[in-house]
Amino acid sequence: MILGSVNANREAMIQIAVLNDGRRSKSVRTIIDTGYTGDLMLPRAIVDELKLTLRGIQSAILGDGSLKMFEMYASAVIWDGQVRRVEVNVSETESLVGMGLLEDYKLEIEGRAGGMVKITTLL
Repeated sequence: MILGSVNANREAMIQIAVLNDGRRSKSVRTIIDTGYTGDLMLPRAIVDELKLTLRGIQSAILGDGSLKMFEMYASAVIWDGQVRRVEVNVSETESLVGMGLLEDYKLEIEGRAGGMVKITTLL
């Protein structure tokens, strides 16, 4: 189970550990974005700090329905107590967890500031 909370802007937030190939980690506070189809979006500063390796370019659908091309880096996260490989897109936005990372999980959000965010496996 993964727990988080809703911030004052009514954004569902969770904390995750992002790993590079050398297993160096960085704790990152992320916003859950159910309109983003990718796994994880990180600002360039975090990607550069972790020295992630560029794997290519990929498209992702954003919350407004638009399709955008992003640099894609391979990484891993600690997800539900396990190391999970993820594709990281780079953008100058906030750190986002998308539907790719939430696949096979149930997301529950208490829709108020300070509300609970709970992510549990469906398997």
